[in-house]
Amino acid sequence: PSKVRAPCEAVADKARFVIDTVRNKGEAARSEMITFLCQEDKCLSESLGLM
Repeated sequence: PSKVRAPCEAVADKARFVIDTVRNKGEAARSEMITFLCQEDKCLSESLGLM
């Protein structure tokens, strides 16, 4: 039987993939992602300690 995954699990997997990809690209990519997150989602950025 195949495992049925909750939609939030798929979203979390996609987020992990993006974060891992950016981490591997170096400091400039990480900095750009942090800047983008701070601009787009202030609440998330604050809860992650980015601001």
